[in-house]
Amino acid sequence: MEVVVWLIIILIGIAALLSFVFAYMITHGKRQTLDESWEWELSHVPAVRKFSRDMLTDYVIKGPEGEDIHVALLPAPGADASGSSASSEVSDKYVILAHGYTDNRFGMMKYVPHYYDLGFNCILFDERGHGESAPEPCSYGLREIDYLMAVVKDTLERYGGSGFVLGLHGESLGGATVLMSLAEPLVQENVKFVVDDCGFADIVTVLKVGLKMYHVPVWFLYPALWAAWVMYGFKLWKARPIDYVYGNKIPLLCMHGAKDDFIVPEHSKRVYEATSGPKDIHLFEGAWHAMSAVDKPEEYGEVLAGFLERLGL
Repeated sequence: MEVVVWLIIILIGIAALLSFVFAYMITHGKRQTLDESWEWELSHVPAVRKFSRDMLTDYVIKGPEGEDIHVALLPAPGADASGSSASSEVSDKYVILAHGYTDNRFGMMKYVPHYYDLGFNCILFDERGHGESAPEPCSYGLREIDYLMAVVKDTLERYGGSGFVLGLHGESLGGATVLMSLAEPLVQENVKFVVDDCGFADIVTVLKVGLKMYHVPVWFLYPALWAAWVMYGFKLWKARPIDYVYGNKIPLLCMHGAKDDFIVPEHSKRVYEATSGPKDIHLFEGAWHAMSAVDKPEEYGEVLAGFLERLGL
């Protein structure tokens, strides 16, 4: 009997240890360097090659706890390096681009050509724990939203004025984060449109898919979520961007690769159904996760331009 008790204790201990290990794994994916992201974008997206890194103006703003947030501005055609219009013909249109998990601000360059051609100033930034930001575990939007809101606030103060237009565009984790921002008064009062590219409606569903891919029992996710709470203080089961979308009135465009088998298109469909304002949804046939703008650049540009044209932007 005593042997059985000790065996049970040992098994519980092993399970607990594995839970903490898995919690670390799902929050500490290997981050890409700035150089790695830039080179990937150049090699996979021909339209990005017309830009060089010295065309971007880098600056640092402060996060909610005094952290450094690294930001880069790529001015619209005809604008100077500060983003101010050098010509009265250049409208004061800005879009903030939020990247995906393990990437950094340069990972959003694939979307820049589309906005640049539409006369937008593009603002890229490193999310919490990514790029040049201080190392942090990923909370799947729960804490990442703080950096996004800091960038929104700074953009309004730095560039806002007569004729000012601001949009948000997020990919994957960034898409989920911009969705979560929809409940923020600052966003509701100032943002004219939001684009969610393959963001998740809730992270638990995504993590379950990941477990199945690695042939790990789905039930193992729950002790891992608890372990993440113990280690980092955030409850990943509350990372549910869709809860922030209900009742939203800001125009929302949902984009998703039809072949995405990680964050499946159903997530965008759920988000599309939940929002109450002007909306559109488009699935790109043959595109995998976060690859719609890479595999279907012309179609992507047409969908985005059409949506903004319908909004009068």
